[in-house]
Amino acid sequence: MTLTKFFLTIKRKIKVNVFGMIVVLCLVGIVSEATAKCPVRMGSEFPPEKFLVLAHRGASAQYPENTIQAFQQALNGKSANALQVDLSLTQDQEIILWHDWDPDDATALIRQKGREPVLKFKPFVPPNDSGWRKKVSNLPLMLFRKYYGFVDKATNLKSDIPIPTFREFMEWANQQDNLKLVLFKLRIPDDERRLAPIMFERIQKIVANINIAPRFQIVFSTPHKRILYLVKKQFSEFLFSYDREIPASGVVNYDRFTTIPTAMDFKNQFANIGLPIYEDPSKTIKPDPWVVYRFILTRDFKLKDNYKKNGSDTIKIITWNFNDEQKLECLIRLGVDGIVTDKPKLLRRIALKLGKKLDF
Repeated sequence: MTLTKFFLTIKRKIKVNVFGMIVVLCLVGIVSEATAKCPVRMGSEFPPEKFLVLAHRGASAQYPENTIQAFQQALNGKSANALQVDLSLTQDQEIILWHDWDPDDATALIRQKGREPVLKFKPFVPPNDSGWRKKVSNLPLMLFRKYYGFVDKATNLKSDIPIPTFREFMEWANQQDNLKLVLFKLRIPDDERRLAPIMFERIQKIVANINIAPRFQIVFSTPHKRILYLVKKQFSEFLFSYDREIPASGVVNYDRFTTIPTAMDFKNQFANIGLPIYEDPSKTIKPDPWVVYRFILTRDFKLKDNYKKNGSDTIKIITWNFNDEQKLECLIRLGVDGIVTDKPKLLRRIALKLGKKLDF
């Protein structure tokens, strides 16, 4: 081998080794970023011992959402110890357990196509030319139950399980020994906020007649501050929460999207903060919504802890809607008080592994 060839061989080996080191460093960086997704040091200084596993509209992977059967299944086997329930108001002022106030809004249309993950059933609504495709507030209960419901995503067969009323749900819930909390999401839109006091007058009467057992709490949440102001002022005997939803993109001022300040202003014991489920999970969104969400949440923890240090009551933070195992574990380690999930069995297993008390 000539001296020139010798040096060329050495040069090639050096390039290969350097390239290999770069690849290794890149892989280490990727792994480090993946494992650094949960900055526990930025969590709450007062992590709760008691933890809420909130089944998202019940066991919606087996039964139609927001039905008694779905809620019963969620509580069976001690999977969930809390429930998240949607409330709407019909034209004849009956409170029903139904998610989509307007069948033609963007979220409702996505759900009607069966694109919401995990759920076994999708909403069934009348066609456009039927004359019955209206907002919940424009149809009486009898007609709503006749023309609306659920169909199986796989078979497209219509379910015969009826849409329950608030009264029917509360009569059932009052008999459930392992139910610790019900989080009711008010689906009344801001432009129909006049209906909120009407709904709560009905709620007030129903709750008084049932004589609810003190073993579980009921909390009402809304993403509309004007609705929260209306009902909080007039119906102060109930617990309320402001429901903050983080947008998929466009978050610049993180403090603007925290939820604890609103809880402090309204003197609420609960605060909700959610990361919506996107229609196309394969679509890359920059920056990662989970990273943005987690950063906003850590700001909320700091505000919550300072509020408690100043002698005020603890504000419980409930996060929604999460099904990923790593994210569930991260949120528990950060110190949230409860998580809304479509996978209560998975969440319960993780919570118990991390030493949380569920049966309280």
